[in-house]
Amino acid sequence: MKVSTRLRYGLRFLARLAKSSVPLKVREVAEEEHLSADYLRHIASTLEARGLVRGIRGKEGGYVLGRAPEDITLLEVVQALEGPIHPVECLANPLYCSLITSCSTRKLWEETAACLQGFFASKTLKSLVEEGGNP
Repeated sequence: MKVSTRLRYGLRFLARLAKSSVPLKVREVAEEEHLSADYLRHIASTLEARGLVRGIRGKEGGYVLGRAPEDITLLEVVQALEGPIHPVECLANPLYCSLITSCSTRKLWEETAACLQGFFASKTLKSLVEEGGNP
C-alpha cells in the first residue's frame, strides 16, 4: 500500500499551520516544504471546504487551522483528501465482485480497514506535530 502524495502534502501543510501562530501563505509553505504551490493550493481548497482550515484574505492573510489541532483527527484528514478507507474495491462497492458472499479474504480486508480507521481516529494533528520532530 502507498500513501498518496495528496495526503502526504496535506498532512505537511496542516502540521505547518498547527505550529504557526500567524496565517501562512500557500506559496511560502510550498517553498519551505519543496512542494508545488499550485498542487498545495488545490489541497488547501479541499481542506477549507471540509472546515479543516480557514482562509484569511488580505495582505496579512493566509491559512489557519479551522479548529484546534487537538480537535482534528487524522481520520478526518484522510477522509477529506482520500475519501473513505477501503483497501480493496469490494469494500467500497459490493457489486464490484461476484464472490462477495463466498470471498475467503473479505474479512481480512474489513479488519484492515477497521484497523486503519481506528489508528487514524486515535491520532490528532496535535499528536502528529508533537511526535513528528522537524519543522
